Amino acid sequence: MGYLTAKQFSEIWGITERRIIKLCKENRINGAIKSGMVWEIPEGTVKPSDRRSSIYKYINIPKRIMVVNANQEIKEYLSELINKEGYILEYGEVDELRNNLDNIAKYYEGLIYFSIDNMSKSEELFITNFSKKLHSETSIVIVDYKRSKRNEIEKKLADKLKKEVGLKINTLILDIPKDKNCLINYKEIADDILTLLLRFKNTTGTVIATDGGKIEFDSNGRTENLELGKFYRAINNYFKKLNKDSYLWCASTMLEDEWTELPQEMEFRLINLEAANRGVNIERIFIFSKDKIKQFKENKTLKIYIQSNIKTLYVDYDEVKEKNPKLLKIVANGWDGIDKSTLIVDLPEGTKERGYISKNTKEVGEAYNCFKELKKYSKNLKTNY
Repeated sequence: MGYLTAKQFSEIWGITERRIIKLCKENRINGAIKSGMVWEIPEGTVKPSDRRSSIYKYINIPKRIMVVNANQEIKEYLSELINKEGYILEYGEVDELRNNLDNIAKYYEGLIYFSIDNMSKSEELFITNFSKKLHSETSIVIVDYKRSKRNEIEKKLADKLKKEVGLKINTLILDIPKDKNCLINYKEIADDILTLLLRFKNTTGTVIATDGGKIEFDSNGRTENLELGKFYRAINNYFKKLNKDSYLWCASTMLEDEWTELPQEMEFRLINLEAANRGVNIERIFIFSKDKIKQFKENKTLKIYIQSNIKTLYVDYDEVKEKNPKLLKIVANGWDGIDKSTLIVDLPEGTKERGYISKNTKEVGEAYNCFKELKKYSKNLKTNY
């Protein structure tokens, strides 16, 4: 779906750009978002009715989607994606909604239901009853975990509600172990839910599976060595969750060819800058010989970091090698630490894998103490040299 500016819509609707901006500020144009100083509106949006019109309340009914049993991790991604499509999301738990459906006067454009009991009979009854709040053009998405023996209720429901109401039901299967320590990319799951909810307009009974980009931690709190794509998806997922209360502490030994122009590396730089602009406390230490400081200060990426909100520090490799060489062994190929809980570790150049993630208390603690020691040798690149 494309977007047009308020100025472009003023020509389409025959009203002033100023009037359209006012409507956007009043939340009267579904899906309108502000990008910088410009309001963007989904193309094909119908002109809002005049509030003085007697049919206004019928034409401008908010488009709502009910989300049931969602965990906190998925909520933020669902809200971001589906609100952008012009829908209002409401969240609830099945137990609180089950006995209150008759008192809900609202109608909904869709239902996203996270199964809690392998689609038991009581869950089937809830969805059947909730379908009375939907119309024939709406959609239900059931999200369930992969099981060795799947319940057939979902298919029966899809067939039943298609015949009785005309709405569609599709299912997203999560191929994710519930009892293991995993890193999950909830944005991937939200993307798939959105696709099933809004894009499968003429399909019902469809089942697709996702592993949510799962990355499992072993008993020592460490992932396996990750190949390029998995590694960058994982760290991007971590970085985008950082907020003003987060602390990102990083150290790396600079190489002659540091920071290639790989798309993944370029995206990584961008999410660093975005995090800094959100107010995340970021400190980066770059370790290289003092006689190369002029060369590295001309490095395109390092110059961007120096000009950003990131605290950019420099440590003389030769000084540390002489006074405390153990620190260089701990840094190895470099790492990014998040608070005192997570360490994202680089592997040597030339290996098939790119890095790994550790939540091992000992490993994270050793790296954090190393970082504090390195800071004793550091100088601020923004104010020195």
